[in-house]
Amino acid sequence: MATITDFQVPVEQFALAETFGQVSGLYVEIERFAAQESDSAMPFVWVSADDFEAFEEALSGDPSVETFDVLAEFNDERFYRMSWVDEVELVMHLLLEEEGAITQARSNGDTWSLQVMFPDHDSLSRTYDFCEEQGLDLTVDSIYRLDNDDKSQFGLTESQYTTLAEAKDMGYYDVPREATMSELADSLDVSHQALSERLRRAHGNLVDRALSASNAKQEERQSLEEPN
Repeated sequence: MATITDFQVPVEQFALAETFGQVSGLYVEIERFAAQESDSAMPFVWVSADDFEAFEEALSGDPSVETFDVLAEFNDERFYRMSWVDEVELVMHLLLEEEGAITQARSNGDTWSLQVMFPDHDSLSRTYDFCEEQGLDLTVDSIYRLDNDDKSQFGLTESQYTTLAEAKDMGYYDVPREATMSELADSLDVSHQALSERLRRAHGNLVDRALSASNAKQEERQSLEEPN
């Protein structure tokens, strides 16, 4: 049974440590990873910063970053594609060796908070052993299985779940709509842009879970239909 784990690792033991050390008011959230070679990873990253010029200057000298590109720009956020090296042992272990899926990764400079879906509990145990062997200070916050009957089984963060619940209550999903996005943003006390991104990521998580469940059922059905 697939297992989802929330854990933290110190920023100096992971990635962007030097960048966080040089730039204040920095928040980084990884939208998704793409594995490249066995010793590198390519994250797609949302960044909030007070000074993007200082951020990119620090990024250029960060030993955990090989390259980076700006894919989109907003008022107070930018979307980057990066190539990470050197400090990504944990990431590559999760992606390549244990077939883990990093569903969340974010940091404000103190620690990296990650959520990882492992194919089974043994994969989680091996990852924990790996961290101990590598001297990584892994702090596990929570562990739960996908068969638990709660919001976490759909891959939603607490804020995403709260947002979807409020949107449903206010009639945002009704036809015709009973509430606009601006009204929903005001109710949640977030910006229109932040709400739009949160809804997009929540919807993406729900779609991913729905497709994964559908594929699993189809594979199970096919295995039952195959002759012994």
